[in-house]
Amino acid sequence: MNLSQNFTLQELIYSDTANAYKINNTPSEPVINNLKSLCENVLQPLRNALGCPIVITSGFRCAVLNKKVGGQPNSQHLMGQAADLVVPQKNLKDVFNYIKSHLNYDQLLYEYSKTDKWIHGSFRNDGHNRKQAIDNYKV
Repeated sequence: MNLSQNFTLQELIYSDTANAYKINNTPSEPVINNLKSLCENVLQPLRNALGCPIVITSGFRCAVLNKKVGGQPNSQHLMGQAADLVVPQKNLKDVFNYIKSHLNYDQLLYEYSKTDKWIHGSFRNDGHNRKQAIDNYKV
């Protein structure tokens, strides 16, 4: 199922962890609608602007999966409002700054760990997007 021109439901719900632990990560219809809004308002406009693929490293997470990966109990991933992404062909800090300056979003985090870095972006389709951006968020 396509959520936008370049994003599918499958890539927004896929999880190696869910597969390994046989966790059913099937979203409800309201969650699918939130994922569609996220794609239409953040991910697809970003893909169009960059002109290259975006890799979703984490999208929707059911409660069991979210707990398994150590997600926050109130994570927007639980509602299909958030995705973590990387763009292998681009400088990730430049991508972060592009989203911050040009797109509508709720929360934008430039996250990093000891071994990795990624962007967390979220969108609320209720119109209450905070435009909260943190460019140095250690997890």
